[in-house]
Amino acid sequence: MPRFNLKKVKEGAEVLTKSGKVAKILLFDRSNSMFPLVVIIENKRVACYTDKGKFYKNSNSDNDLIIK
Repeated sequence: MPRFNLKKVKEGAEVLTKSGKVAKILLFDRSNSMFPLVVIIENKRVACYTDKGKFYKNSNSDNDLIIK
């Protein structure tokens, strides 16, 4: 599975969660240094992520982001 790459996402790459849910980054520069990305998951749920696409800063999750 392709790793999350913020540069590629900014260039238009599609994003999924590791569990396969469609994700869209709404904001890249939220004023929170730990979780600057604001993401909507399947047009239903909004969540904040690290700039590495992590849902939790120090552990893995099925909610982590990957490149489609």
